[in-house]
Amino acid sequence: MQFKFFKFALIATSLQALSASAETPKVLTAERIYNTLVDYSPYMIQKTTTIIWTQTQSSTASQAPVTPTPSKVAA
Repeated sequence: MQFKFFKFALIATSLQALSASAETPKVLTAERIYNTLVDYSPYMIQKTTTIIWTQTQSSTASQAPVTPTPSKVAA
């Protein structure tokens, strides 16, 4: 149920971002709620994570290109 809400919020935010003007960057925020186990009572609690990013028209490389290195394989 919580994942469905997160997915819905993410899709809704994305659709809003598509309709934004091209000159002003759009700040997008999504909150993820998840269950986690702890070693004290009540032993299962809910935690949240907030993800914030800015949408712009420019594209950037995510990583610098890396040359592959040969693997050592025992014959």
